[in-house]
Amino acid sequence: MLIQRGDVFFVRLEPTKGREINDKRRPVVVVSINYINFKPSVVTVIPGTKWAPSKKIFMNEVRVDPSSTNGLSNPTLFLSHQIRAIDQSRFDQALVGRLSSQELGSIEKAIGRCLGLP
Repeated sequence: MLIQRGDVFFVRLEPTKGREINDKRRPVVVVSINYINFKPSVVTVIPGTKWAPSKKIFMNEVRVDPSSTNGLSNPTLFLSHQIRAIDQSRFDQALVGRLSSQELGSIEKAIGRCLGLP
């Protein structure tokens, strides 16, 4: 399966521990560079969770609204503080979509804030 930066997939993130996001198939956006993604190794992703209008959005979260391009069916918060490297075998379902460059850029900025990058 071809996995590229900005792609959106639904994957299972178990097993997990503590407050790590888990418990069901979740949307993830691929943030690792394609040089890494094209190797038989791990892929770096940001997991998402369903957003509710009553939920406050923090600086480490990026809301992405559903579109025909990204394939999401609900407004989704991508949780940049939950960045993970996952094995490519977790990608066991087809690609659902791809984030726009603006959406991916917002996630990149949130990652930078979480990691203390300039």
